[in-house]
Amino acid sequence: MKAIKNVRLFGELTDICIDDGVILSVGKTDLPGEDFGGNKIYPGLIDIHAHGYIGYDTMEGHIDEMSRWLLSRGTTSWYPTTMTMSRSDILRATEVDISKIGGASVLGFHMEGPFINPDYKGAQNGEFITPPDLSLVSECKNVKIVTIAPELEGSLEFIKNCPAIVSLGHTAADYDTAKAAFDAGAKCLTHTFNAMPPFLHRAPGPIGAGADSEGAYAQLISDGKHTHPSTVRMLVKLFGEGRVILISDAMRATGLSDGEYDFGGQKITVTDGYARTDGGNLAGSTSTLFDCVRSAISFGISEEAAVKMASENPARLMGLNKGKIAEGYDADFIIVDDCFNLVKAIARGEV
Repeated sequence: MKAIKNVRLFGELTDICIDDGVILSVGKTDLPGEDFGGNKIYPGLIDIHAHGYIGYDTMEGHIDEMSRWLLSRGTTSWYPTTMTMSRSDILRATEVDISKIGGASVLGFHMEGPFINPDYKGAQNGEFITPPDLSLVSECKNVKIVTIAPELEGSLEFIKNCPAIVSLGHTAADYDTAKAAFDAGAKCLTHTFNAMPPFLHRAPGPIGAGADSEGAYAQLISDGKHTHPSTVRMLVKLFGEGRVILISDAMRATGLSDGEYDFGGQKITVTDGYARTDGGNLAGSTSTLFDCVRSAISFGISEEAAVKMASENPARLMGLNKGKIAEGYDADFIIVDDCFNLVKAIARGEV
């Protein structure tokens, strides 16, 4: 057993006892442990949508290097996200033995494409777009979430039978089509507002369908570049604090400087932190999930709600024993000071 000492949880100073990566108890203890001087503690952050960091991309491997860097930047678990590329490339990318990864825990993969609408492909490579294919999901190891455009032929059967959680994105779907997809079992919107029709008063589209579907979540890139602060506040009001999931959608330039980078076989130029294709489309973010939580807080979302949207909510969607600081939950934490600067991130109780 080990202990985290002198942390502030819900405004109260306490200790946390950990045994074999699980929270054993919350309360003062005589066990020795690292003293955090009264800094605040929250559940660890879980990023369900991220493509790369520090020059690496999920499609090329280097998951261990990215995971170790990520933990040092406040993310304790993540789902490396694949691109719309060839079948063989996607299969190879998901061959990683995630049980041997250090740093932030890798909980599975997010397959973003190739089952998307070419008119809303964004920075994805249209050359490799294909119809929905359950066999690809089944052949890939540890795919836990799949993004799909529900207007594609065969999508409803795919959604009903997919072994992974289905998220709607890179789509031209109208309200009725998206609502039918949620009724068939889809659970989420992929980077809401981006690569989908806007919410209009006579055409509410996928966003309106998601808001009207009980238990549906909305992923949100709250980096201040993909979504305006007012839009962040509006989505939280529309879906509620319990149904918004903050994501980074980070790409390989995250943690590096401006310049030219490759993204799924396409040239991406990063200027002032904006990653764009030659055509001007945004190509993922250059922010970590911790950065996005900080941004949401600066936009007027409460600190507790912003952290919940990056910990408890994704844990609930993905069926994880994470996202809360309570007996029996996984011992994943972030410790921050009063200005929400990261003091330390802890995964698997490894203090």
